[in-house]
Amino acid sequence: MSNLARIAVSIGAAALFAGCGGSQPPISAPSTMVRPVATPVPPFPSGIRPHGWLARGLQTRGGSSGPVIYVADQQDSTVLIYAETGGYLQGEITDGINSPYGLYVDKNGTLYVANEGNSTVTAYPEGSTSPSTIWSQDLQRPLYVMVDGSGDLFVDMQANGSVVEYRPGSTTKYQVLQTQGTEGDGMDFDSHGNLYVAYRMSDDKRRGGIEEFPPGTTQGRHLGMKLTEPQGLIVDKNGNILVVQTGRPGRIELFKPGHKRLSQVVRHRGTMTQIAIEANESELFASTLDGPILTIAYPFPPSRRMRRLLRAPSGIQGLALSNGQTF
Repeated sequence: MSNLARIAVSIGAAALFAGCGGSQPPISAPSTMVRPVATPVPPFPSGIRPHGWLARGLQTRGGSSGPVIYVADQQDSTVLIYAETGGYLQGEITDGINSPYGLYVDKNGTLYVANEGNSTVTAYPEGSTSPSTIWSQDLQRPLYVMVDGSGDLFVDMQANGSVVEYRPGSTTKYQVLQTQGTEGDGMDFDSHGNLYVAYRMSDDKRRGGIEEFPPGTTQGRHLGMKLTEPQGLIVDKNGNILVVQTGRPGRIELFKPGHKRLSQVVRHRGTMTQIAIEANESELFASTLDGPILTIAYPFPPSRRMRRLLRAPSGIQGLALSNGQTF
């Protein structure tokens, strides 16, 4: 028997005996999922990648578990799922995934994936590895996806700098919001429901900016920031705007409400790509092109030093948190 087979058998046996220690409360889950175990699921051995993923309610005894981080592996057309505590690889999603870019998790725990490769958005209810809904109408190389407090779906696109909006339960476009740019590069909502969209121009300098769209309108207001290749955008509960600029690698920049000039900068070696923040806004996460997922306390500490939480494959773009910001 090979070493790889011995490892797989050992893991299976450990899970079997751990499940025999007592009765477990009934858990509603697809038949393909593993049975609950009495101890946390160990990380997968090096060289073995899990197929499917373990629902968060099955990861620890009693149906409770820590949050997970979804990571878009654009190079391998896979969404990887890591435990936030320890950074262990817990599973993956491949069905319906094609060169994934931006990710988002709504208040119901549903994961949304913007698939740049085949111009679709796919939705995965918590614990599912197959898409429940697919959007494609009027999408051209979608990069970012979000859901607002009313359940409307917004998709930001690379092809023409526009944002397509869909009503809840519909895969037919409702309206289109057009930015001043030719490429959309990040979205977020503030506490009043205003949509903020980062964009780039097609000029040689790859200049960009941010527009604000009040709820229900298609007319944006330019905020006046002068950005270089923005990528990823967050508006915190106090109205501060956080944006990654790939044209100035290794930087997360913070703009206070109503300010055109940046107030704070967090730097890190390498090219950061996208950012995500916990719902309580106590911690910020960033993905990088060469793989590491970084984290830093928020508001930023005086050192403004990021630490590496886990090492993902290279070619990473978006990331989303199961306990992240929702509307």
